[in-house]
Amino acid sequence: MEPVRKGRILGITSLAHFANDGTFLIFPLLIVYYHSIYNISLVFLGSLSIIYTLLSGLLSPFIGDFADKHDLDSKLMSLGIFLEAISFLLFGLSFLSSSLVYYLTIIASISLGVGQAFYHPIGGAMISRSFKSQAGRALGINGSMGSIGRSIMPSIVTLFIVILGEVTGLITLSIYMIAVTLIIFFGLSFYKKDPQEGVRNKKEKLDKAFYKFLLILGIIVFIRSMFITGTTTFTGQFIYDVYLSKTLSGIFLTVGFIGSVFGQPAFGYLTEKKGGRFTFALTSVLSIIFFLGFLLFDKSLILASLFYTLFTFAAFSSFPVLLGYVSQTFPRSFFTVANSYIWGIGVTVGGAAGNAMITALVGLNFSLLISFYIMLGLAIVSAILIPLIPRGKIGN
Repeated sequence: MEPVRKGRILGITSLAHFANDGTFLIFPLLIVYYHSIYNISLVFLGSLSIIYTLLSGLLSPFIGDFADKHDLDSKLMSLGIFLEAISFLLFGLSFLSSSLVYYLTIIASISLGVGQAFYHPIGGAMISRSFKSQAGRALGINGSMGSIGRSIMPSIVTLFIVILGEVTGLITLSIYMIAVTLIIFFGLSFYKKDPQEGVRNKKEKLDKAFYKFLLILGIIVFIRSMFITGTTTFTGQFIYDVYLSKTLSGIFLTVGFIGSVFGQPAFGYLTEKKGGRFTFALTSVLSIIFFLGFLLFDKSLILASLFYTLFTFAAFSSFPVLLGYVSQTFPRSFFTVANSYIWGIGVTVGGAAGNAMITALVGLNFSLLISFYIMLGLAIVSAILIPLIPRGKIGN
């Protein structure tokens, strides 16, 4: 593929990743507003986080399988971003009155969950197919843009809410997401898969060894994601409980997620050089160490911010590490569906399970601090299981 077209694919998919992952911390941030303004219970809000993450994860394999069998990647990607734009609109409208807030947050959460099912498997496959042997670095650059979106959007949303109010601020952000939708739809209209290896024949099958690999890696990623997503969803509320400031919660999330901006390209490059298995193990161990530091120093804002930034540096590297690992292992005609199982089921449904576990613990009157320590125990279990992942060449 021509360098100009490869650059265009990387640029526009990076914009899409920025917009998509910019929605990742929106609901965790809005939890603080819904809980403090309307006194909505954390159990109900936690249940909504379960719904949208579960929807995203369960739909992802179906979308990935459909994408592998058709040449509609840019259209599918833009559809996902558009659904996220609708969720911003509905979240904004939910602040119009207390009688609407429950209904609209449910619908907004569903739209958010469906929208989030599209980008990661499709974007990862497009980059892997286009860059081939250099996919690790390209995924890392692309992933860092997602991390920037995830990092700065809490502060941007907070700023818009402070200046324009909850309703107008979130509706304005919805308009921005619609603009991104149009850029993706028209900007990537030229993208076509290689007919020889890109679009999968319906009769094409995988060796059983690939399914064993997917199962083992998927279980480990699932447990790891329970820890990462479950704690992340409630980090804003955790910081609010410690420092009693909604604005500080948004700023803390922005500062904390700066680490992932640098972690994605760093671990993407390491995946390319040392392999996905090694890099996945390294990031898992580092995540445990840094999150423990965050919990031990939660009362010191500077140290808590430092350790949380280091935590996101290691933990939020799944896009280049896991999808780079998949591209090193699977035939190209199975990239999207394999990505969707690892990302959709492992990362996203695992995240929903993590949200469910913390929601249940809070419902049983466990503090968020104790709940976070319990989730850290799951991270340790997932790291212990990593040696079970098959080494070397998979299949025939």
